[in-house]
Amino acid sequence: MDGWPKGDDLAILVIEDDAFTRTSVSGALTNAGLKVVAAAGDAKSAVYAFTMHDPNVIVVDLDLGIGPTGLDLARSFRLRNPKLGIVMLTSYSDPRLFRNYVSETPAGCEYLVKNQISSIETVKTAVHNAFNNAQSTALVTSGVEHPEWIHNLTQVQIETLRMVAQGLSNAEIALQRFVSEKAIEQTVSKIAKAFGIPTATNQNQRVHLARIYFRLAGQSH
Repeated sequence: MDGWPKGDDLAILVIEDDAFTRTSVSGALTNAGLKVVAAAGDAKSAVYAFTMHDPNVIVVDLDLGIGPTGLDLARSFRLRNPKLGIVMLTSYSDPRLFRNYVSETPAGCEYLVKNQISSIETVKTAVHNAFNNAQSTALVTSGVEHPEWIHNLTQVQIETLRMVAQGLSNAEIALQRFVSEKAIEQTVSKIAKAFGIPTATNQNQRVHLARIYFRLAGQSH
């Protein structure tokens, strides 16, 4: 451990496609006494910054727009530096809510949901934890911890929830998933039960599910 950076000597790379958020996070971390060596707004800039600055920790958004996701970058950078600390700073309560079949989360990753952060101290602590985790964690994949009720949802249920929120009917979802409409009805029913939504009418049920999805995804609807 003698050769490792200590505390606030960590070099941090911030990767966030929204310019205001990128500037705000970088500035807040700097004001909190941490060393932000670069801030990137897209995958290409992030790769260049990573190569140039060799950071100890990256703070990266999950959704970077068109192209590689934050998880794609995190896994790629971890392969280049197995001791890289990773903090995912995102609006999604679970990465599976973002996109079908996202990359698995690298081991030791700290996962922060933006609307649940009350102060920059939370991010600062996550930066230190992520770095320390990476020093003692083998390069394997590991799911991040989430509330039990969402952790227990299957990938199929997450995908179905997303499609319901997009306004697709059971018949349309069935066509996209190459299954029967009855199978989708059963899946939707299981999702509603998991969230404690009364069966009432099908339309009301779908409205409730859509609201839950947008809330978990950090989107205001």
